[in-house]
Amino acid sequence: MQKENPFNITFGKEPFSIISRENELSQIYDSFESEKTNSNVYILTGIRGSGKTVSMTTIVEHFKNKENWICIELNPESDMLEQLASKLYDKGQIKHLFLKKEFNFSFHGISFSIKGETPISNVSSLLDLMFSNLYKRNIHVLITIDEVISNTYMKVFSHEFQRFLREKYNVSLIMTGLYQNISLLENQKSLTFLYRAPKIYLSELNLKSIANSYQNIFNISDKDAISLAKATGGYAYAYQLLGNILFEENKTKIDKKVLQRYDELLYENAYTIIYNELSNKEKEILKYASIDNLNAYILDKTNMSKAQLSNYKKALVQKGVIIQDKNKIVFRLPRFKEFIEFIKELEE
Repeated sequence: MQKENPFNITFGKEPFSIISRENELSQIYDSFESEKTNSNVYILTGIRGSGKTVSMTTIVEHFKNKENWICIELNPESDMLEQLASKLYDKGQIKHLFLKKEFNFSFHGISFSIKGETPISNVSSLLDLMFSNLYKRNIHVLITIDEVISNTYMKVFSHEFQRFLREKYNVSLIMTGLYQNISLLENQKSLTFLYRAPKIYLSELNLKSIANSYQNIFNISDKDAISLAKATGGYAYAYQLLGNILFEENKTKIDKKVLQRYDELLYENAYTIIYNELSNKEKEILKYASIDNLNAYILDKTNMSKAQLSNYKKALVQKGVIIQDKNKIVFRLPRFKEFIEFIKELEE
C-alpha cells in the first residue's frame, strides 16, 4: 500500500488519484483548437459527486499550458463582467497590451490604464477593447464557470457572451452545473444559445479503470479489486470515498465497519443533498421503488397515469438518480436504495 493517501473526499478539490475521462473531454479539446470550431460553449453536467469540477480543472490545465491561451474562472455569485475585465487585465502575460498612461478607466474601486482613444464609460465597452486587442494577437480566452445558477449576474453575462460570439472574438466557455440549474438557464427565452450548446453528461467511471486503480494502490488481487470497484457503482465520489476509508483503516476489503462508514459519509455528504433537491413526487416514486421497482406496482400505489410516471422517470434519469428502463426503476448510485429505505423508516 502507498504511504501517502491518494484519495480526496473534498468536493471540488482535485485528488491525487483520478480516473481519466480523456475520451469524454477530447471533443472539447478538438473543438476549441479547431480553426473552424463546431462550438465555443460546452456544458459539463451530472449528479453531485460525478466529477464535474475535476473534469473542468483537467480542461483548464490542458489549455493553460498552451501558447496563446489564457484561462479565466468566474464566480456566478457576483458581477461576472467586472470579474472578467479585472482578471483579463491582471493576467501578467497580456497586461502590457492594455497599458497606456494617457487613458484611465475605473469602476467599483478597480482602476485601469488602457490603450485606446475612444472614451469608455462601461464594462461592456472595456471588454470590447480588450477582446479586440487579444484578437489581433491571436490570443484565445477560455472562460470557466463552476456550478452555474440562474441569477441576474449569470443572465447578464450570458447576453454579453452571445455578443462576444457574434463579434467573432477568440473566446470559449466551459460551464458545469446540475441538470436542474442548467434547465433553468436554458428556459430563458433570450438564452437559446445555451440550449443549443453541447452537453457532456459525466456518466459512471469505467469499473475496470477503478479496479486497476485500487489494485495498484492497495496491492490486491484482481478478484478483490473488482469487488471494490463494483461497490462504487462507477460513481466518482464513491470511488474516492471508499478508497479513502480503506486507506485510513489500513484495510483492503469491505467489512462491517467499513460499510457503516461508507454509508454514513455517502448519506451525509452526497445523498441527503441529492434527495432534498428532488420533488415530492420523485421522492414518493423512489420510496415505493425501494419496495418493488416495477412500474405496475408504483402506478398502483401512486395513482399516477403511465404518462406521468414516464415524465417523472425521465427527470430522475436526467438528474442521475436512476437508469433508463421502460418497465422498472433501477437505482443508479451505489447504496442509494438502502439510503431510501433508511429515509422511509425514519419517516414511518
